[in-house]
Amino acid sequence: MNTIISVIYQFGTNGAFLLLSAIGLVVILGMMNVINLAHGEFMMMGAFVTQFGYAAGLPLALCVVLSFIAVAAVGAIFERLLISRFLNHEMSAMIVTWGISLVMAQGALLLFGPSLASIPIPFGAGAIGTFSFSWYWVLLICMAAFLLFGLWFLYYHTKFGLRARAAMQERDMARALGVRVGSVYTWTFALGSGLAGLSGALLAPNTTIAPFMGQQYLAPAFITVVTGGSSNVIAGALASAGLLSLAETPVTIWFGTFLGVVAMMCASLILIRLLPNGLSEWIQRRFLS
Repeated sequence: MNTIISVIYQFGTNGAFLLLSAIGLVVILGMMNVINLAHGEFMMMGAFVTQFGYAAGLPLALCVVLSFIAVAAVGAIFERLLISRFLNHEMSAMIVTWGISLVMAQGALLLFGPSLASIPIPFGAGAIGTFSFSWYWVLLICMAAFLLFGLWFLYYHTKFGLRARAAMQERDMARALGVRVGSVYTWTFALGSGLAGLSGALLAPNTTIAPFMGQQYLAPAFITVVTGGSSNVIAGALASAGLLSLAETPVTIWFGTFLGVVAMMCASLILIRLLPNGLSEWIQRRFLS
């Protein structure tokens, strides 16, 4: 019984980690087709804002909210000043975001040093029989599901979502119909950046807060998003995180973390080989069409 509970818990934590790592990238890459190499640094910024707020005596929940607002504002500024100039040139936009990532990481290192004080993991531990678990990770699993549901509602049940999907699919036609495409892209990049900052804030108690901490999230985020595909980015991210976690979890439990990551990478390569347009295209064709 304890083994079953352990596998379910590990599956949930691995899936939540992948979703939280990728959710900001899901918005920016899926809706704008911008390869945001600064995604990890936006997560780092969110963790830094949270640490500063927590050190000043603010509640952790308020620090997380402030992280979302602060990083979203920074993302909007970057989009208006730099990225908006390269939206028709994906490679140039990618290089710009790479430059932003270098400036942010090196700037954080110069200003704040190699690391900040850690944030204690809240809520303590629970137990079922002899199996113990972190209540905070249970919260993160719920938060990952809530954020994904919130994105689905925003993009499929609001006017902004309708305009954003129109701008993504037919930019010129959307502009001809009166959609302010530039404004939509700014809000979209701000939202994706803010969600990256929010995820970095939520994951901050579980990691070392340092200028280059974002690098550990960038690869899982891209793997999740690319495996999911762009036909339906939200369904794709959920399916991708679930299947990759399913591949990683048993290997991690029985053979260790390193081989678990290797198993996840192999599963991703197989899925991309079998479904080059991503899981979302298969889901769209099989269940949503």
